[in-house]
Parts: sequence; structure tokens; C-alpha cells
Amino acid sequence: MELRWIGVALVLLAPLVACSSDEPSADPATTTRPETSTTTTTTRPLVWTAELSRETPVAGRYRQGLARHGDSWIFTTNNAIYRAEAGFVETQSLIPAVPEALAVQGYNHIGDGDVVGDVLWVPLERDDKESGEQATARYDATTFAFIDSFPVAQHHNSFVTVDDDGVVWSTDEFSDDTLLRYTVDGTTVELLEPLKMDRLIERIQGGDVADGAMWLATDDDQNGIYRVDLETGEVTDLGSMGHTPEGEGEGIDATDLPSGLLHGLVADEAVVPMYVVDFRVGTEAG
Repeated sequence: MELRWIGVALVLLAPLVACSSDEPSADPATTTRPETSTTTTTTRPLVWTAELSRETPVAGRYRQGLARHGDSWIFTTNNAIYRAEAGFVETQSLIPAVPEALAVQGYNHIGDGDVVGDVLWVPLERDDKESGEQATARYDATTFAFIDSFPVAQHHNSFVTVDDDGVVWSTDEFSDDTLLRYTVDGTTVELLEPLKMDRLIERIQGGDVADGAMWLATDDDQNGIYRVDLETGEVTDLGSMGHTPEGEGEGIDATDLPSGLLHGLVADEAVVPMYVVDFRVGTEAG
């Protein structure tokens, strides 16, 4: 990602000194020194932007989340996991994907996941959004074999993503102004200090961490995508994934590819087909 900086010229105003050959030289003790101008600079803050580079129709069953694994895409839906290779040709599936031991607890929805190495992390939700407990599961990203799961103290669990330091990120509520973060040792979760965002993001469907930011996808009134600075919590509205108002934004992946950094999943009005939309991310002077 190339940052374009706008240079600002510094202007030094040279003083003008008036003198006349008809006047005697001034006494050095009473000479008036010329005024010196001050130098001023003006800076314009950089603004993050996202430009749509490509939109590709994909199968309607790819309707919850997506994550990059090597040269392939892994899609999730309520109770299935799929792999698609180049051209979004499906080559692998796991149906049903929620293990029976979790299904009997009411878990029936897989959200937007993330791949770290050869492990696929997926968020699991059940219809009970009041008790404040959902779950996150891990699968072998190559074979789709179930590895394990652990409960998380969240009312919703629409996405899960893991950063380069092994910190796991999500949100507690569907609409939220705080990013949760925690570490996992085996299946033991240790909560870290959450990150407060500078505004509420409504109807969060997907998230992925990359390049010092959280990239969120929503099905708010614009099917919006947002950048959250992981140092400050500052939120930047990057625009729409399209297909509004009847369509629905879903998951997002942040992998630097020729088509751009961001890859969102958005439903059409009829849900068939779904679309993968790619965005090139950059900055410009505000």
C-alpha cells in the first residue's frame, strides 16, 4: 500500500529596508533593525480511501464469511464450510460443519472467520443472545477437520480475527463501539483491555486485522466498510460494498492481492448470487 504525501512549501518573506542617500547615516545606537517575518507551515491530514476494483458473482451458498488460505478462498455459511480455487470453483466442502456436541447446545450459525497458518478460526452463534455466551471453534484449514472450541463471553459473535501477535479480536454486540481482544492458551481465554472506538458501528458482520487496522464490514444502511486504527480507535468510513438498500453486507478479508487489500462479501436483493467485491486501499490529502 503506497502512501502519497503532499509536500508543503515554506515561504520566507525577505524584509524590505527603506533608505535615502539624502539622509545622514543613523546613529548605530539608534538604528532600527528590520522586522523579520515568521515562517508558517500548513499540513493537510491524510484520509484513508477504498476504491472498488472488481466485483465477481459467486454461489449463493457462500453467504456469511470469507478468508484467504494460500491461493484459495474459504467461505462459510450457517452450517457449512467451502473451499473455492481460482475463478471461485468449489473444490471442497464440510456439511454440516458444526459438531454435534455444539449443535445440541444450540449453536447453528457460523460467521466470518480467519485463517492463521493452517488453522481456520470461526465464530459460532446460537439463537440465545441474552446469556452472554457464544463460542469460537478451530478447524484444520486444509482438511476442515474440527480441532476444538471454547466459550467466549459475548452476546454476539459475528466475526473472529487473529493478529500477527496471536491476539484474537471480535465484538460483544452486533452494533458496538468497542473491539474485544483476548489471548487463547489451549482453550483458556484471557481477556485483554478492549479497544474503544470513537463511534458506534452498526450491524457488524465481518472483520479482519491487517496493516495496523481492523477492517469491518456491515449490513448497515450503506453496507458499509470501515477502518479502525488499532492505536487510537479512530474510525474511518470507507464507503459502501454496494447492493443497497435491499442487499446485505457480510464478511470481509484483508489480504494484499493484485485486486486490492480488501475483499468483501455482499448479498444481492435475492441473495443469489452473492458477490465478492475487491477494493484497493490508499490515502489522499484531506
